[in-house]
Amino acid sequence: MRRFRLPFIIFILFWIIGFVVFYIIDENKSFWNIVLTSITVNESSNTFYNFYQLLWPLLFELLILTFIISALQEFYGYNPIVNSRKIASGRKNHSVILGYNHLGERIVEYLRENKRPYSIVDIELEKVDDLISLNQPVIVGDYTDIDIIRLAGVEKCKEVFCVTTDLRRALIAAEKVRELNRDCALYMRVFDDHFRTFLAGEPWNAFTFSSSKWALESVKIWAEDVKEGDQIIVLGNDTIVQRIAEYYGEKLKIKVNLIDPKIDPHVYHDLPNVSAKRERVQFIENLDENFDMKEISQIYICWNTEELFSDAIILTVALRKEHPHIDVIVRMFDEELAEIAKFSEAATFSTSAYAFQMLQKEVKNDSGIYPTE
Repeated sequence: MRRFRLPFIIFILFWIIGFVVFYIIDENKSFWNIVLTSITVNESSNTFYNFYQLLWPLLFELLILTFIISALQEFYGYNPIVNSRKIASGRKNHSVILGYNHLGERIVEYLRENKRPYSIVDIELEKVDDLISLNQPVIVGDYTDIDIIRLAGVEKCKEVFCVTTDLRRALIAAEKVRELNRDCALYMRVFDDHFRTFLAGEPWNAFTFSSSKWALESVKIWAEDVKEGDQIIVLGNDTIVQRIAEYYGEKLKIKVNLIDPKIDPHVYHDLPNVSAKRERVQFIENLDENFDMKEISQIYICWNTEELFSDAIILTVALRKEHPHIDVIVRMFDEELAEIAKFSEAATFSTSAYAFQMLQKEVKNDSGIYPTE
């Protein structure tokens, strides 16, 4: 009715005008007869009635017909977002994924390939638009809202994967999940060890993990090549960068140089072997201006967006050409990009790929991502 407010107002005004005109012209008729005349049930001998009789039913029929068709289309027509929501709401004994980042993508991809039931919730339509176009069970909304995750079937699910990197939203989501379902398995991605211990207890009973902590295990193979007096450079600003800085600087006592336009130097003030500089590095000239590259043995390019992939490849090629003694390790998000990076003779690693493999080892046997034979 709100959508058709203006047409209804125009129609009612037209009827009121007709009623007033008939009331003035047909003085001898009763009020009830004038009402019937205004809705063309009774006839009138004045010339205005001929015009009114033609136009009023036409407006009425068009308005009602359009309203009915619109209502039918709303409830039964094809709307991909609504259709995906209906599919998700009908799931049971399934896996629910909260957040559709790189790790979430790998979980969903595995579930789809193995034809295992799932539903996913993400607030950004752009991230899940491809899944919606494929009629996958997707809820577009905020997973900290209990009504949203209820639509995803959390009450009937067997497990929930909360893979967001936002701790505040993760804590709220955990509370809402347990409010709806106290028995399902809850797997939560949490960087801070203190919060991991907190969420492992009652009433959450969550299995917590850190993808960057797992990824560090795959990075340690390159740490074996450094020796005392070496320096490394790390480009980026996220949890894996912090893990690398702490491991090289605190445990190996190697000089670590962090560079990123959004880095916070105060985070590393208690690590004497780690220096952080807030600056953008895009070309090799930016590194040559800030460091004696002869003292650098390794460079980690840990940019966390695929949009910077081309910049990473250009920088890698330039480093291999100008400073062949430096080992370049590039963070990748999928295997196709990793194959491209190998042409530049760079080592590659993926935090989400390794985290997914490790997560598969920790889930219950009835989990949707429990590895098949």
